[in-house]
Amino acid sequence: PDVEEVVRGSTRRMVTWTGSGFARVRDGAGLTFRVDDVPYPMDYELLLRYEPESAEDWEAVVSVSSQALPTSPRCGNLLPSEQMYRESLPHSQRYLLLSRPFCFEPNTPYEVTMRLQRAGVTQRHPGAFILIDSLVLLPRVLELPGFHGAEAAARREELERYQCLEAFRMAPPPTLAEACTRLVCSVSALLHGGALPCQCDPQGSRSSECQVQGGQCECKPHVLGRRCDHCAPGSYGFGPLGCSPCACSPEGSVSHLCDVVSGQCRCQPGAVGRQCDRCQPGHWGFPACQPCQCNGHTEECDPQMGSCLRCRDHTAGRHCERCQDGYYGDPVLGSGQQCRPCPCPGYPGTRHYHGSSCHADKETHHIVCLCAPGYAGE
Repeated sequence: PDVEEVVRGSTRRMVTWTGSGFARVRDGAGLTFRVDDVPYPMDYELLLRYEPESAEDWEAVVSVSSQALPTSPRCGNLLPSEQMYRESLPHSQRYLLLSRPFCFEPNTPYEVTMRLQRAGVTQRHPGAFILIDSLVLLPRVLELPGFHGAEAAARREELERYQCLEAFRMAPPPTLAEACTRLVCSVSALLHGGALPCQCDPQGSRSSECQVQGGQCECKPHVLGRRCDHCAPGSYGFGPLGCSPCACSPEGSVSHLCDVVSGQCRCQPGAVGRQCDRCQPGHWGFPACQPCQCNGHTEECDPQMGSCLRCRDHTAGRHCERCQDGYYGDPVLGSGQQCRPCPCPGYPGTRHYHGSSCHADKETHHIVCLCAPGYAGE
């Protein structure tokens, strides 16, 4: 599917996604959800959470399919629909309860496929996107033992009065009423055949205990997940101390996300480093990186100031633009000259060299030496 991941940064807007971010889907593109962890065979309502990027209505063309035939008594006489059907996604809403429930059973892989497109138009627009948060399977609770029959009328009445099931449609869900908390625990126990173990990750969790409602473990810094088992977006290096912030350079990186293991940020052209916070070799002046100007006598310069480092060929200066003391010539790039030792009278580094520097006379081209103290020239 034509999908790119978008994770919102820190803004003043209320957080409206439930995982690491939205899937940003282009007009006319497809999106497939794989469902393989259903705990109980029964009918489930399908809820799609989304957020438009503009004041346009969208629609989803949906199908549910499975490669395996259903085998449970509840779903065994039903086949998942392969037929496409349309659902409207109004721009004023943030979730859609699909018009058809589906019978899902454990140990069976399903695919819920949808094509997302702007409603009421025939031509697709490559610059139009919709943000998809998640597909939620909501059990049809009244099918469960303990919620049907005359003796369960009080439970059903409480579910409806406090709108317990509706609370899970929005993200993030509102605080549950006490009656809902009790009923949801009963629903969870029926679906899963009892209470579930916390299974808090020993590296990412502060302890082995979790919240009674929902099972959320207490995570270490920059760690996410119900079990605290992975780094939050914008962090890396999952381990005993939690995760570390990516700290990607806002000027030099493509986004604030980095590789979850190495922490390497994705760099803009010309930027390098784990955080994309410096120029590539041979350049200086981050973030407006520019090539070092060293007349071909070195490839390195100071990354902040641009002064050339370790000039070769007996050159010196900010741009290796002059000969070092004891040498003469024209080292500027393209001159065709090179720095040669001053013959005063020997050469620099020899015992009988008595000059400190020299230059070529412009008229005679003779070498004029600047003598060391105590020596004189002709």
